[in-house]
Amino acid sequence: MNEEKKLCINCSVQMKKSYVKYKGIELEALECPKCKSKIFTEDLTMKALSKIESKRLEEEYVRKTIKIGSSIGITFPRDIVEAFNINDETKVKIHPKLSNGKIEMAIS
Repeated sequence: MNEEKKLCINCSVQMKKSYVKYKGIELEALECPKCKSKIFTEDLTMKALSKIESKRLEEEYVRKTIKIGSSIGITFPRDIVEAFNINDETKVKIHPKLSNGKIEMAIS
């Protein structure tokens, strides 16, 4: 998408890239240099929502493991479940990273 060619609906002037601060997060928008009105295109809105959601989930979650039969499991916080739309049919791919002492998970 080429935001540079968007025209202001009020002035018919070419919109310029601008930024809006929301809850401490800088989001990209388009601004009319004449009337100063700002808009978000669908693409910019989706990017903004993704950035806001990422900021909200930035905190570190500490969980204790639980014993399930002879296996070990963990529970996911509600924020994570909702953000990734995890349910009882969700497949989780586990990638052990022994050299880093980490386990990475991917939702599919």
